[in-house]
Amino acid sequence: MASPANCNYSPALGIRFDAYFCLLGQGLGARDLSGARLSLAVALDRLPDAALRQMGIARADIPRIVFRDLFTL
Repeated sequence: MASPANCNYSPALGIRFDAYFCLLGQGLGARDLSGARLSLAVALDRLPDAALRQMGIARADIPRIVFRDLFTL
């Protein structure tokens, strides 16, 4: 089985990352994701909504959570 970092992420996750980076104005995009951050994003995106809610995470917040140590909004 391929690791999440080697799998394509969903178009919806890519759109959420694009919107997040537009808010930051950093000139980054989902294509710039790699390694552990992409693995975390894909893993969170694959969880059902109920599991995310139980963790206190909204699906729309995945980009913010993945980059919380680098950027704050």
